[in-house]
Amino acid sequence: MRIKILFLVVTVVFLSACATTAKYEEILKTWVGSDINHLVASWGYPQNSFEAPNGNTVYMYSSSGSYTMPTQTTTTYNAIGNTVYGNSTTTGGQTLNFSCRTYFEVNDSDRIVSWRWQGNNCTAR
Repeated sequence: MRIKILFLVVTVVFLSACATTAKYEEILKTWVGSDINHLVASWGYPQNSFEAPNGNTVYMYSSSGSYTMPTQTTTTYNAIGNTVYGNSTTTGGQTLNFSCRTYFEVNDSDRIVSWRWQGNNCTAR
């Protein structure tokens, strides 16, 4: 049973290896110097914005999700004489949470001057 869970975790990690934070950062770098309106046209409206201490505006995009691993119950039976004994073990059911927040700092000329991301799912293919 543990081998099946290990196999599932390894498979998820392997499939997500195609999507990397390095590739995501390459995409973010291309936005530096662009007009914020082009980003909004491409990414949609941000979830939040606020003023940075230096007076620039920061726009935040966020995404999140979760995956619950399936549960699996294994039952073993032992017969001793005319009596059958059973033992059940349930595994799985863990929930994995994914999130990504991306911040774009914009100057008073509406140009993107920097970016930053945080989370465990800021990746691109």
